[in-house]
Amino acid sequence: MSARPGRRPLWPAAIELIDDFFAEYPAAGGEPDAIDTDEVLTAIAKTVAELTSSQNGTIRQQMIEQLMRDIMDYDAEFRREDATGSVARH
Repeated sequence: MSARPGRRPLWPAAIELIDDFFAEYPAAGGEPDAIDTDEVLTAIAKTVAELTSSQNGTIRQQMIEQLMRDIMDYDAEFRREDATGSVARH
């Protein structure tokens, strides 16, 4: 997926905040590389809420809807790659 012209990339900031979250609150269970998907989803939700909180309601809703479309697009892309045996990831 390519960046859309005129849009500030959200994911680099989101990834940095998620990394910070896991640095401060490591995964439970004693396994250093264990990923708690509930914690990841919560971190993403909090990050998106924080990054969009200064926007008015309409803009914030549009950003959230765009994020949901992007997630669905990437999900479809990864499923196609899995079905064809491709290992390329973004």
